[in-house]
Amino acid sequence: MPEMNRRQAMAAVLSTAAATSMLSPTSSIAQQEYPTRPIKLVLGFPPGGAADLSARRIGEQLARQLGQPVVVENRPGASGNIAATYVARSQPDGYTLFYGSNSTHAMNVSLYSKLDFDPVKDFEPIVLQGKTSNVLSVHPAYPVKSLKEFIDKAKAEPGRISVASGGNATSLHMALELLKETAEIDLVHIPYRGSAAAVTDVIGGQVPAIMDNVPSSLPFIKSGKLRALAVTSSTRLAQLPDVPTFDELGLKGYEVAAWGAFWAPAGTPRAVIARLNKEMNIALKDPQVMAVLYESATVPQGGTPEELALFAREETAKWARVIRRAGIRLD
Repeated sequence: MPEMNRRQAMAAVLSTAAATSMLSPTSSIAQQEYPTRPIKLVLGFPPGGAADLSARRIGEQLARQLGQPVVVENRPGASGNIAATYVARSQPDGYTLFYGSNSTHAMNVSLYSKLDFDPVKDFEPIVLQGKTSNVLSVHPAYPVKSLKEFIDKAKAEPGRISVASGGNATSLHMALELLKETAEIDLVHIPYRGSAAAVTDVIGGQVPAIMDNVPSSLPFIKSGKLRALAVTSSTRLAQLPDVPTFDELGLKGYEVAAWGAFWAPAGTPRAVIARLNKEMNIALKDPQVMAVLYESATVPQGGTPEELALFAREETAKWARVIRRAGIRLD
């Protein structure tokens, strides 16, 4: 080979190697130094709620670990779809993250005829943050003292027992629909605009029962204004150790949780996802973060991105069946 051709060939090889090195997320200097500026964490919830408070606390801990501010941005509306769409269209550089939920990444694809984002193709999973369970409770004067008695009464009076919840197509509504399906009973769902109004009416005797997130019902259960029958978690909760799960009371496999998870736009470098997963798993074990989650009756989860992806797929299939059978739509 002539000397010039040999030099040209060697230059081409070196040029290709350099380009490959620049594109590789594991070798790029920029990725190794991530993050070099503030990170934005987008939520589809309004400020002040349990999800917002826990996300902010985790963000504060992440900021300490990463050495960069983590700024929480609330974009509520359309069951989280507005925030999800915004993040899905953001730069996949690790500086815009999404706090998704069972709504955005499991239920909405079956509840809406059209979404402006694809919960699988448009996002990279990072880590499952936590699960917040629900509880079925009745007014203390209502003549049932156990889940069995409640189910027996519902079978004896099909379509006549009303159960309140904090809203249509929420995890509370889904928990109720799954109960109807699993126990083979017919109940009347009464959706409210939030748990506060629902709890008020049940305590006031206007509605006999409620499916609610544990945090909002917990004070009234503790004070005796509500009688808890069962929790929707897979195991008993530390906040309600005397209240059995649906599963242990005979409804095998029954589990419902409102869950939160962290995601990034599709195409975010693998090295960035790996770094965020590592740091978020550390943050979820921080005592102060765990204390905030405990206050909202949220059980920290953690794990790998692959585990989150599998969990979301399983949840999507599970709720697609329930939603289809119940005929629930949001548009």
